[in-house]
Amino acid sequence: MNRELSCLIDLINEAYPDLAILDSLDVWLSGKFKPPLAFIQTQEVTERGNTLSSYKIISDAGIVLHHRKGKEHGQEVYEQISTEPLRQLLRREKYSYRGKTDGLFINIDNSTFRVRSDKKDRTEITFRFEYLILIPKDPAEKINTFEIEEEWS
Repeated sequence: MNRELSCLIDLINEAYPDLAILDSLDVWLSGKFKPPLAFIQTQEVTERGNTLSSYKIISDAGIVLHHRKGKEHGQEVYEQISTEPLRQLLRREKYSYRGKTDGLFINIDNSTFRVRSDKKDRTEITFRFEYLILIPKDPAEKINTFEIEEEWS
C-alpha cells in the first residue's frame, strides 16, 4: 500500500473509528460492498524538487462516504454520515495530519476542500494535499585523521 493511502486511512480511522474503509477501485466500481463505508483514492498531481535534500509531492484525494439504508416511517431512507467529525479533526490539526502507520505528514490545502452531498446514497469529499519526501543520501566515509606533510627549507 502506498504512503498516501495509508495516511488517509489513518485520517478516516481517527475521524470515523467504526467505519469500514475500502481502497480497491475494482471492488468499488463493481459495487460489491456493503455500506456504511468510506472509499478512499489518491492521485499524484505533481512532483518537483523542493530543496537539495527533499522534493514535494502534490496529490488529490477523494473520499466517498457511502450511507447505510434504513427504515423510517415504513420507507427506506439513507442514514447520512456527517462530515463534521472529519472537519473538526482537520480544523483542530490546522489542516495538517501525520499518519499513525508510517508517519507521513501531509498539509491539506483547505481552499480545495469540497463536500458534495447531492446524491442521497453518498457524500463525496475532495481536497488537494502536499508532503515532502527526503532524498536519501549515500553514506560517505568520514575522515577523522589527517596526515599533513610539511616541507622545511
